[in-house]
Amino acid sequence: MFIQNYFKRLLLFSLLPGFSLILVGCGGSSEEDKQRADITVTVTHDGAPVSEAELRLMMDGKGEGAMGLLDDSGQTELSDVVLGSYTVTVTPPEGTPDNPAPQKEYPNIPAQYRSLQNSPLKAEINAGSNEFTFELN
Repeated sequence: MFIQNYFKRLLLFSLLPGFSLILVGCGGSSEEDKQRADITVTVTHDGAPVSEAELRLMMDGKGEGAMGLLDDSGQTELSDVVLGSYTVTVTPPEGTPDNPAPQKEYPNIPAQYRSLQNSPLKAEINAGSNEFTFELN
């Protein structure tokens, strides 16, 4: 009886670390584990900066994204963007309920760049510093 209980305990304690490793290895990566980088994006149309616009990045096939407002020089800086391949869109500002965007035309943002499905703009975010310039035609 003593020997039988001894072997059961020995078996249990020898398998426990293995199961723990399996469980730890099965978990997905947490937000903190994802590698990130800072990026600078400049957007122009016919050589002039595109201001009064929102720049959005959406990772291809994933739920990751980033967004920034373009300043008067057509530039935005984004921090902690997850590394990967993104489709980029440029849209007129949406505003907020408290501060709605002006209702006007934005001829410097052609329609194809406003849609995630149609935008030809792509960005590959790598470790380190990333700078992109997009010319809207």
